[in-house]
Amino acid sequence: MWPDGEGPSHNGHGRASSGSEVVVIGDQVTSTAALQPTISNIHNSTKCHIGPKFVSISQTVHSNEVVKGRFLGLELVSPMKSRRLRCSVAVCVCWAFVVASGLGIYFLCIALFVPQTRIDIGLNETWYLRRPDWQALAPSSVYKMQFLRLPVKYVTFGHSAVNSCDNRRDCITEVRNIQRDHLERFGDISANYLVGGTGLVFEGRGANVIGAIIPGWNSKMISVMFLGDYRQSVLDDAQIENVRTLLKQLVNDNVLDPAYELYGYCQILTYNVSPGPNIMVKMHKFEHWRNENASKCLKRYFYLSCPRYLWDLVKNSTRAERVLCSIASLLVILCIFLIVYFTVIAKPNEEEPDTAPWNISREMWLAEPYSYTNEIDSVFEPLRLVIIQHSAGSECHRFASCASVLRNIQGYYIKVKHRDIPYNFQIGNDGRVYEGRGWRKEGAHTQFYNRCSVGIGFLGDYREELIGHSSVTALQQTRAHMLLNAGVQMGFLHPDYYVVGASDIQRDGTESPGSNLYRAIQQWAHFDHENRFRNKSCDEINAMFKRN
Repeated sequence: MWPDGEGPSHNGHGRASSGSEVVVIGDQVTSTAALQPTISNIHNSTKCHIGPKFVSISQTVHSNEVVKGRFLGLELVSPMKSRRLRCSVAVCVCWAFVVASGLGIYFLCIALFVPQTRIDIGLNETWYLRRPDWQALAPSSVYKMQFLRLPVKYVTFGHSAVNSCDNRRDCITEVRNIQRDHLERFGDISANYLVGGTGLVFEGRGANVIGAIIPGWNSKMISVMFLGDYRQSVLDDAQIENVRTLLKQLVNDNVLDPAYELYGYCQILTYNVSPGPNIMVKMHKFEHWRNENASKCLKRYFYLSCPRYLWDLVKNSTRAERVLCSIASLLVILCIFLIVYFTVIAKPNEEEPDTAPWNISREMWLAEPYSYTNEIDSVFEPLRLVIIQHSAGSECHRFASCASVLRNIQGYYIKVKHRDIPYNFQIGNDGRVYEGRGWRKEGAHTQFYNRCSVGIGFLGDYREELIGHSSVTALQQTRAHMLLNAGVQMGFLHPDYYVVGASDIQRDGTESPGSNLYRAIQQWAHFDHENRFRNKSCDEINAMFKRN
């Protein structure tokens, strides 16, 4: 149709030149009208291409080969080839988020968690005894310690309504008796603090532990129990002053609200006697006392006849009612038993911290008072002879258990031998030195040598030929040297004293102090390797040193 050089020009897609109404397909020229596809919403554009394959347009087209998503606020348009890579990135980000969340929860809930414990208030007075000082027993295994939300706003006074006490030993004994009774009922001693005669103050449950005195009030108050029955006993000035000091310290330690309120037990549970009329008349000496319901405090106890009440109740009921009540009571008891059996989880006993000092006096291990008639003759002072023995009994590794062992030994000697504990000093397996008869008191540990020696007994059986024998520790030996050095400094021991085992001089063939302990003392600097004291009396020993 066109001469050479005058026909329409072709591009690479077989289209005629611009403005032409025909296209070339193969070698044939075809009208564009015959090949025009039916496509809607296509604007007139010079960039629209039509050919054997589908055309592309500048308008945004959503097709199945385009993936469009939004992640972290960024729009991602991914072709099919990039789907796997994008999915892997998303999975990694998700796992990183999970791990970071887990670490955050662990750090906040576990790493930063600090278990709450009993607060030790900053009161350092001779009249204030912490739980280890009065040898408190461990709480019951079913008791779960709960803590107050500090500061609390209330303080209550009560009394034990049993024995009073006016010296340290009797008061400790009374507090321990109260704790034994309360262990079965409350899991531990019920009051936060207890007050004995002459102003002794005992730490009970402590400053921040919920007590077991008044139901409904225990979680918002500090309870103080006075030892004795204050219908007859009288509150003395030392008790008042020391309790006021205790309360001020609790305020300083943020245990008590500065505007706390003080009440007697009978002011909360009205028509009751506790804390007793002799305390109530002196409550005005405590500045935070409130006198509400003070008129409802009784001066003596009134007891209802419970058997008579139950008899009247049974007598006035029908047989059917009695049977039904009995069945209901049995069911209630059975339900309580099942609840306790399946819900109470036993836990190991929480031992009290063993904070006693290394040198324990007779008063601290609650020794029975004993009147001594024999003292070391001054002619033998300062003493030259130290005799080491063992008790050949049970071991003890804590202050409370060693104190109990010593009380048992002393009780045996007083009851059977009619004399006090035989040793001048004892050394426990806990490494503490316990005063027996003490310095300048004649012992009863080694026959024929008691007048001129000091006897030291190690608690336990140190015979290695026995299964489960005791083994002397470095701490025990260190404390023994500390005791002996103190004796030299105080003038009770001569600087050139000698150490021997009981078997070195005893004439009855004793095995004391046991092979394990004997081998240890042989290494001591003052041990007598020449056995110079065997078969000699105290007078002969004294004469021997005087000649030198």
